[in-house]
Amino acid sequence: MKNYYKVISTRLHRLYDKLKVRALPRFQRFRPRPRDIEVPDDTTAVDGPTPEVVVSTPSEPFEESLLLAAERQSNPDYLPLGNTHELSSPAGLYLLSQARDYIVYTPSGYRLDEELPLVMVLHGCKQTHLDIRAASGFDEVADRERFIVVYPFVTRYIGMRNLNCWGWWQRFHVRSGTGEVEDLNRIIEQVQGEFTVDKERIHITGLSSGAAMSVAALVAHGKLFASGASVAGVAYGESARAVRINQFLSVKYHSIANTVRRMKTQLKGKGKLAPLLIIQSQNDQTVELQSALNLRDSWLEVKRARKERPDPIAHKTRDIGWEYRLYQRGSTSTPVETLLVEKLKHGWIGGNPAKYSESRGPNISEIIWLFFKRHPR
Repeated sequence: MKNYYKVISTRLHRLYDKLKVRALPRFQRFRPRPRDIEVPDDTTAVDGPTPEVVVSTPSEPFEESLLLAAERQSNPDYLPLGNTHELSSPAGLYLLSQARDYIVYTPSGYRLDEELPLVMVLHGCKQTHLDIRAASGFDEVADRERFIVVYPFVTRYIGMRNLNCWGWWQRFHVRSGTGEVEDLNRIIEQVQGEFTVDKERIHITGLSSGAAMSVAALVAHGKLFASGASVAGVAYGESARAVRINQFLSVKYHSIANTVRRMKTQLKGKGKLAPLLIIQSQNDQTVELQSALNLRDSWLEVKRARKERPDPIAHKTRDIGWEYRLYQRGSTSTPVETLLVEKLKHGWIGGNPAKYSESRGPNISEIIWLFFKRHPR
């Protein structure tokens, strides 16, 4: 009888392998390459009763890794070794959904039996997915570290807004089940259907309006994302007045209590809030420093971590000073980390020369990936 079940099991596995090969799209059949993914040791923060918080000095190995990532120079002439797939997502059957174009980049040698992390990168206003792809240099990082990159394009929208902005200030675009935040969720589901994605390592980041929409996605889909990063973003549920539209209109923010209430309402039944890396230039005149501080404080409040100000890792990279802080929550992984940069204007930092991108300063694409590696689900 044991031999009988063994034969049946073997045949079923062979049948599954044949079906998997037949289902594999032609563009995914790449040459094999051994898996080379670092397995993180830590675990994500868990919401619960407020623990005793220990604010400690970062360990030397992390500081060394951080400085190495910051100093790594992005290469504007880099030719990606992997494959680019231009895809589209049809409009869904829910409020304010739109058909959206997106690019998937898979590292060299990727094949279906290799389960890889996924990083979604959102462009800012007056940009396209091609602009943020060129500016961030994530393809180069993905080739070395082996992960899949998804670059969605807002593509189309209804109503008045600056060119190609994500609608982060419109309530039906930042709630699960409707609008742009749900379209991003569907794009990830499509990518998971076409490629082999490590579901414990799905991450999201973006610039400006893309950062604000990344924050919204983390709140609206708590079960989906392992961690996220905001570059010149704002707190969840803010109004359009949270950014400086012009010199005559003052900036206004919601209270932290109001923001936290909105976050908890949206998170209810949708999982825990993922850890967040907040990146902000102190000289940004479009999205001001207070936006980053409000985002930090609201995240710490929902994660039930106290707001002690930890000692920073301070450094200067390519003539730009910066400070990195880790906000601890007991002995678990950090729920919030911040990188504050001096001098630079609104845009991607330490990237390739491009629209809304500055090559000076620490390489934030490398720093973001370091954060993601340390924060799986």
